[in-house]
Amino acid sequence: MNTLLTGIFGYGLLLSTASAALFHWRIRSRHRRPPVEFRLLRGPGELTLRTLRGLEAQMPVLLLGSVALPLFTGLALILYVGALSGPTFVTTALLGSLLTLALIFLCGRHLLKQLNLRRDLELRYLGERAVAEELAPLIPLGYRMFHDVAIHGVDSHLDLDHVLVGPNGVTVIEAETRRRETKKATAHQHEVSFDGKQLFWPWGPDRDSVADVETEAVHFTRWLMQTTGFRVQAMAVLTLPGWWINITGRGLVTVVNHKQVFSAVTERSTAMLTAEQVEKICKELESHCRDVEA
Repeated sequence: MNTLLTGIFGYGLLLSTASAALFHWRIRSRHRRPPVEFRLLRGPGELTLRTLRGLEAQMPVLLLGSVALPLFTGLALILYVGALSGPTFVTTALLGSLLTLALIFLCGRHLLKQLNLRRDLELRYLGERAVAEELAPLIPLGYRMFHDVAIHGVDSHLDLDHVLVGPNGVTVIEAETRRRETKKATAHQHEVSFDGKQLFWPWGPDRDSVADVETEAVHFTRWLMQTTGFRVQAMAVLTLPGWWINITGRGLVTVVNHKQVFSAVTERSTAMLTAEQVEKICKELESHCRDVEA
């Protein structure tokens, strides 16, 4: 038994040393510079992808900690309890067992929560990519496209999935990607209804998603006025990738499937912006989107 415990603790020491060496190598590698100072525009889902990569980088450590913490706690208690006797032995063994079980439960729940978060982030990233692919044909038509527009200032705090700037104005597009129910007995489980004010998913109504996009469009319109001086009302579009949309009413927000987002943007045919205005708006947006670097 002592040999086994010594081997386990030795393995833990070796693993800790290897982890520290890897961390030191990563710190040193940051001092190496790329041949060119890259500052590129964000791609679709760039911020979501960064969060996803950070979570995946922490996942091995999280998994190791979730397994190792209860294990080493249990082993330490076994060594300690083995030196006791009498009532103290029974009490300590009982409390130690409860502590170990509690650690197993808490570590397992936290790990499951992080795995579900990773799953949701991946779905969100794929949804934003799908919308961007449908918007790509707009570029030859004179539109400029910006992804993950993050405007954080004193008067504005905006995180927009997509912003389109073209002759017919400015369009704010948010992607709400949600999973479907897998139960075959659920009727119309692939459909979402929109009455002009709220969404009706198969599991219930949702007012917040529509209200959030509407609010973002209002704040973005105000930001455009403050930074460019142009009175341009931003059009708000909420797209639900992969869902069939039943429209029963109209509102300030246009709700479409990701396959319909192209027509939702181009249906407003009236020219609202000159080429100079488009260029000025795009320069302002670039200052908040050009941060992809090595």
